[in-house]
Amino acid sequence: MYQLSSAVLSTIATVAGLNSPAGDPSFSASLLAGVKNLSEMFTVEGKGPGTAYLDNQALRASYLAYYVPVNVSKVQLLLEELRPLLPSFSDEEFRVLDLGGGPGTGALALLDWCRSQSHPPITSLRMTALDRSGDALKLSGKLWQEYARQTGIHAIAPLQTTVCNLERSLPSVLKLVGMENGYHLIIAQNVLSELFAGSSDSIGQRTALISQLASCLAKQGSLMLIEPASRSASRALHHVRDNLLSGTSCSIYSPCLHDQPCPALSKPDDWCHEERAWHTPAWIHQIDREVGFIKDALKFSYVILRKDGKTLAPRNPDYHRVVSELREMKGEKRVWLCDETGRSEVGRQDKEASPSNAAFEGWHRGAIVRVDDIIRKERKGRPAMVGRILSSGIAEVIRPA
Repeated sequence: MYQLSSAVLSTIATVAGLNSPAGDPSFSASLLAGVKNLSEMFTVEGKGPGTAYLDNQALRASYLAYYVPVNVSKVQLLLEELRPLLPSFSDEEFRVLDLGGGPGTGALALLDWCRSQSHPPITSLRMTALDRSGDALKLSGKLWQEYARQTGIHAIAPLQTTVCNLERSLPSVLKLVGMENGYHLIIAQNVLSELFAGSSDSIGQRTALISQLASCLAKQGSLMLIEPASRSASRALHHVRDNLLSGTSCSIYSPCLHDQPCPALSKPDDWCHEERAWHTPAWIHQIDREVGFIKDALKFSYVILRKDGKTLAPRNPDYHRVVSELREMKGEKRVWLCDETGRSEVGRQDKEASPSNAAFEGWHRGAIVRVDDIIRKERKGRPAMVGRILSSGIAEVIRPA
């Protein structure tokens, strides 16, 4: 279960003005109304948040208090996936670009993660944040400075911020702030679904924008795309993913186990997203009680691209990714799996439980699993819709989510 560091929580609470002598923050009606308003923007299909909500002071304050802790956690979860590939950077800068950085979510996540890992060392971090909102970027600077103050970091480069209309002036700005040898990490969180929303070719324009970013990666760099877990935002990301694989030199690091077209797009109602457990901060719990929400899990869709062909898990025909929860049915349990052949439903009847397939009980959304044999008996000349794991079969978890 993921838990934010006390330094991140203290930094956000201080900048958001949530600290109180009694240690129990109280929330204004404006902040609570802002959380409700933002939630409707982010979750109602077809409404869309637009791109100007961070220019509104009240909404910006609500976003900082409620959504920044959530989004920092998502970035740090994915940084853990990338950790084996991040070298020490003892002799060079660790160059990071946060696209649509807003109030400093990616910047704060990186700063805290580097400090906790010492890998790469905090002194090598060079972070640049781009956003259309100057007010949001000012807030990101406050979070950066407050975190450095609270943790006693002195030898750290200042956060570089640039106001940029991502739909119109990104190419020229990238030339202005670009690093000669490329970025080691580029983060674009909750950006794609907010751009070109009124265009008849939003997918094509988003693909072109992300291709521009991919060209700014170092040879061993990573491009991290994070989107909301809604059907519309996730499917749009799947489409951009497919376009990038066919038009750039990038390949999938995670979560996919292949570089084939996304199987979730074969049916109009399918989409792929994550649901990760986290330790909910106390004030998030309190806001939830006030507004009637439940933020007990981190939900998002994502893809991490690289140029060097490296992958989170080895390509293996026996490996599958779990893309649903483990569903208990009468006399059996089932999950949906995804691999290069597509999506398929697999079940194990309770009577087939054995020591060799006992790990099936622990399968969960996002896990990478291995099955040595899936039986699909034919019925009326057609393979059964649900594959079966028999008592003689081996089922294991290669990598938990």
